Amino acid sequence: MGIPFSLLFLDDSTFNKVLSLITLATVSVSVVGCGQNSVSNFDTTIGDANNVTHITNIAALASKNGQIIPGEFIIKLKASAKNSVSILSDLGVTRVREIPHTGMELIRTNSSGKNSLSDLQTSLKGSIEWIEPNRIMTVDYKNPQPFQATVRDTETFPNDPMFADQYAHKVSHSQDGWKVTQGSPDVTIAIVDTGVDGTHPDLKDKTVPGFDVYNPTTPESAYKDPMGHGTHCAGIAAASTNNKTGVAGFAPNVKIQAVRVLDENGSGSYESVAQGIAWAAEHGAKVISMSLGGPSSSKALDDAVALAVKNDVLVVAAMGNSGNEKPSYPAAIKGVMAVGATDSSDKRASFSQYGKHISISAPGVDILSTFPLNDNAIGMKEYGKISGTSMATPAVAGLAGLVRSKFTAFKAPEVRAKIEQSADDLGDKGFDKYYGNGRINVANALK
Repeated sequence: MGIPFSLLFLDDSTFNKVLSLITLATVSVSVVGCGQNSVSNFDTTIGDANNVTHITNIAALASKNGQIIPGEFIIKLKASAKNSVSILSDLGVTRVREIPHTGMELIRTNSSGKNSLSDLQTSLKGSIEWIEPNRIMTVDYKNPQPFQATVRDTETFPNDPMFADQYAHKVSHSQDGWKVTQGSPDVTIAIVDTGVDGTHPDLKDKTVPGFDVYNPTTPESAYKDPMGHGTHCAGIAAASTNNKTGVAGFAPNVKIQAVRVLDENGSGSYESVAQGIAWAAEHGAKVISMSLGGPSSSKALDDAVALAVKNDVLVVAAMGNSGNEKPSYPAAIKGVMAVGATDSSDKRASFSQYGKHISISAPGVDILSTFPLNDNAIGMKEYGKISGTSMATPAVAGLAGLVRSKFTAFKAPEVRAKIEQSADDLGDKGFDKYYGNGRINVANALK
């Protein structure tokens, strides 16, 4: 939730070139859906298909979390105006891509013509429901620590050699919960993040086809993670368990869906995150886990979450790591299950943001999990520890996967209620703004 990237010290000429690169677009075509080898025309091609390029990671280096990306806007056209290409082209605006099932589009202003937010609001009045600037969205983490496995008896359950060092399962009573269910492969958790290393021995047998906003025509690239954050979150949620390898996940038998919306620096945009939420909501996810956020509210995120809620998907997001009461989005959006972090002593992590919108807490300090086998920005391979509400969030998502596996008739609000009502109360009696409804209890949630 918010890596503090510093502004680059560039001269005006170089900086303008950087900003022009930021606004280059991804032109999307068909992608693989959740069914094996199935194809779904999720993205609509808009503009010149020969000008396919990536959103550059320079945005992550040149802008702070929540900062506006110059020249990029997200709009929602009214139904009556949706098919009128001239509405935008006449204004000197390029339609970059559509987010299907939401009515939203990413647009980019050209060098000529009036193109400020107020100009566009005035020019498009009557044709749009809303317009907003596209902003930077990032992940955050604390205190990375390489880790080596502790030797232990492999005959006990689970036999993962690092399990004894995963205090999160002990305080959350995971082992007792796993006696009830270890989850169902019919349940999928979408990890909307930096990608997931699909070759990792604790993850390779858990995946379903995913989506990469940077390479929409090559969905398998979602299972590469140059940053490392998404792989760590995936392992917390659902690493293979009792396989004599590495760590245990909260939902041992559920599936993982990688939805890559952030770059190798852990940074993307509000539009890319909204697109990832919408894609997961339309491609079989039962739970969406988002360990990311930005400081500004957003109609694009609101509408993407609304689509997920409509499709009976439980959306789980991190409260943020600034240690204050400022809201972070999407965690503060109505319908999102917002997660705070606790430590091994069941105390609120000092970095964990808080507020009346918090739902639940989960272990998020010194959390041991998977890392990519390849070099990555975090700098750890195979296994390691990091801290953050980012780490607490997939723990809750994993538990949600178990609840959806056990109580198959439950709708998403019932899954959320079951987790909240079964939590171990911490802090002030009952709900409070620091812990929400308490710290998750896997065994209680599955009774």
